[in-house]
Amino acid sequence: MKNEQYNIPDRNSALKLLESVNLAPSIIQHSIQVANKALEIADKLKNIRIDRKLIEIGGLLHDIGRSKSHGFDHGLIGASILKMEGISPKIFRICETHILGGIDKDEAKELGLPKKNYLPYTIEEKIICLADKYIKGINKVSINERFDHWFSKYGESDILNRAKKRIIEIQKEIEEILN
Repeated sequence: MKNEQYNIPDRNSALKLLESVNLAPSIIQHSIQVANKALEIADKLKNIRIDRKLIEIGGLLHDIGRSKSHGFDHGLIGASILKMEGISPKIFRICETHILGGIDKDEAKELGLPKKNYLPYTIEEKIICLADKYIKGINKVSINERFDHWFSKYGESDILNRAKKRIIEIQKEIEEILN
């Protein structure tokens, strides 16, 4: 059952959509953990208006593009899948902006993506981007652990260093809202 006002599916419909695109069960479990972590973060932010439904469903659907690619393009592929499904642009924007700590237009070009800013701007985009960095597979990790894994896998590149800096900035921004 979809929320027609925002065209955001409910939790069960979102999970069925993930299954319908043959997303690996391990990635579905990761997405559930990210959604739960994002809701946990959102629930601590009492003095700011946050769309919990957007957080929950955005967290569930953020990696839907991994049904077709595990590269940096999986965010764009996910957005395309969601567009074809008639899902809210707010959700497909979450797909586009959760990669690393967001990707600016120069980094996008360097990574072979269309030259556009894929940086999280809304609080919901930032929360999901951050929550995703706290979950590696289905395990909770620190930001340093998450990036250390990427540094060991891909090497310590300028893009990864800038991404880590952005995530730390998002983390600080959210912590400031808490205080």
